[in-house]
Amino acid sequence: MPRITRRPRQYFGKIQPIVSRFETLPNELVSEVLARVAASSVIDIINAKSSCKTFKEIGEDSHVYHHMSLDKKFIDSWTPLSEEQQVFLNKCWKSENPELLYRQAISDYFKRADIESACKYLLKAVDAKHVGAVYLTCIMLILSDDDKFKDKGIEMISNMQKSTWLRRKLALYRESLTECLRRMWVKNPILNRMLFFCQIRHQNHWRSGWRDMDAELQCQACCVDREISSICGFP
Repeated sequence: MPRITRRPRQYFGKIQPIVSRFETLPNELVSEVLARVAASSVIDIINAKSSCKTFKEIGEDSHVYHHMSLDKKFIDSWTPLSEEQQVFLNKCWKSENPELLYRQAISDYFKRADIESACKYLLKAVDAKHVGAVYLTCIMLILSDDDKFKDKGIEMISNMQKSTWLRRKLALYRESLTECLRRMWVKNPILNRMLFFCQIRHQNHWRSGWRDMDAELQCQACCVDREISSICGFP
């Protein structure tokens, strides 16, 4: 069977170049698609950018880097970052990537005990609807010395626990935060406080090791005790 080769279309004696379908789409639409790819996987967005010139150019948009999913090895690694990795993180930082802002807030609060700086980055991440940032805000409010802040943190985290979807998200960020603290030289003395808010027999939950960390609890104080005991490493 003879091989069929495609030739550029010819109208009125002029050869019309073949245009990629992606080149006909608005750049804003392509940027949004690539941002969703970036939010899912760093590897996927790298592969997408290497697939065509259009993706490579639009993939450098700040909107894409704002939604970029960050592998923990880029942030929590003990080894120095390569020049390529550092350039990548700088682009995410300039784009105010919520995950990067959230990680910076963790470092400022627990490692440097700089509450003002932590709050500055945390507010930006919360405005971007980063669930981990909201969770860390609750923890910081609960650990504060102001009773009004404590009550607000208790209310926020107990309301989040009422949502099945948010409970699953909280489980991921609880694990991520405790892992960060294990790998970090924590200098904030606030974690040395032995805080337990439930004053009744519900305390047998945390004494038994919180067998079901993702279970919904009716007692707000128990919700708080569960989170604080997990983060601070209390038995």
